[in-house]
Amino acid sequence: MRDAILKAAEARIRRGGFHGFSFRDLAADVGIKSASVHYHFPTKADLGVSLMRNYQEQMLAAFGDAEDDRILAAKLGAVREAYRRKLSKAGICLCGILAAEHAGLPEPVGEALKDYFVACRNWLISAFAGSGAGEPEKRALVFSSAVQGGLLMSHAMGDPTLFNRVAEEAIRAQEQSGVHRGRTKRQRG
Repeated sequence: MRDAILKAAEARIRRGGFHGFSFRDLAADVGIKSASVHYHFPTKADLGVSLMRNYQEQMLAAFGDAEDDRILAAKLGAVREAYRRKLSKAGICLCGILAAEHAGLPEPVGEALKDYFVACRNWLISAFAGSGAGEPEKRALVFSSAVQGGLLMSHAMGDPTLFNRVAEEAIRAQEQSGVHRGRTKRQRG
């Protein structure tokens, strides 16, 4: 039931933002009483934090291990694919919607959102550093900004192919910088 509530909340947030639904709406979506939603999530902030943690876990799992033996282009491709799947299923990255609403979010939800972006940035830094790329923090910021911007533009323009083009160009830019091959753990060791 908890997972069903989280799925319904994610769908509602993607359509109308964090403040665009009530626990009664979620209860109707799932087919339970609103008291049952409160049983699992005492407050809307609790729901938002749980949703963010769940989303972060899903996305990082989809990215895979930042320090495994894949070449950098494959790691960045996994990031692209994780976001592409979210875009095709729901229209936009959950965190894009929440980032736009950040100033009006309950503080714990805002902190969980920040934690998500930090975790994704750290994953990218680790992937770039492990490939032998210079300036991994800078590369992570640029790549992440391109991907997030591509998601937003694709959604706003109603053109899902736009995200694919932006993400491909971001990966190609890294390939052209000479770090696409990366180094495996054995080569670094």
